[in-house]
Amino acid sequence: MSKRHAVLVLNEDMPEYLLKPEVNSILDCEPNPAYRLIIDLIWSTGGRVSEILALTPERFLFDGHDFIIKLDTLKSRGRPKKKSVERSPKRLIPLFDEKLKSAIQTFLYVNKFRKGEKIFKVCRQTVNRRIKRAAIKADDFPFAISSHTFRHSFAIHLVLHGRPLKYISQLLGHSSIKSTEIYTNVLTVDGSHFMKGIDFH
Repeated sequence: MSKRHAVLVLNEDMPEYLLKPEVNSILDCEPNPAYRLIIDLIWSTGGRVSEILALTPERFLFDGHDFIIKLDTLKSRGRPKKKSVERSPKRLIPLFDEKLKSAIQTFLYVNKFRKGEKIFKVCRQTVNRRIKRAAIKADDFPFAISSHTFRHSFAIHLVLHGRPLKYISQLLGHSSIKSTEIYTNVLTVDGSHFMKGIDFH
């Protein structure tokens, strides 16, 4: 966190991002299970808020090996229309966090959604208001927090953990890896841990 200011100053195109402890502090300040789950899903999948709000029960899959969320790649503003959802490219995001999986399963079981029914009946503006409110409670952040901040944070989290850029690009639903490359700017300041353990002499 102490290095983030330098990252953002040195790379003017770099989007503002949060790190894991900050995300968890915001999640802890959201008391409503539905809104907390929306935020957690954006952070844990890198999905756009429109993609998360388009989720239906059958988008959560278990193939015998992995727990998977099937996201529609949606870039439109506002609530996506049914036709745009049907025609959109799909991407599969594996989830391994047991706490999040349990929260998803509990939410689906308690609410007993019908097949094809959207599980989050809110608009993106309301989500962003809830995020802003939770962020104010959590800390005095040096920049405004929105739903898209969590998507950027997901990408940064994977870059800092050394995941292949091509894979990150696929998870984010970018049409070109060039859109994903911007996140590697974090390594100009915050990448020294990759050099540890490498001997030259």
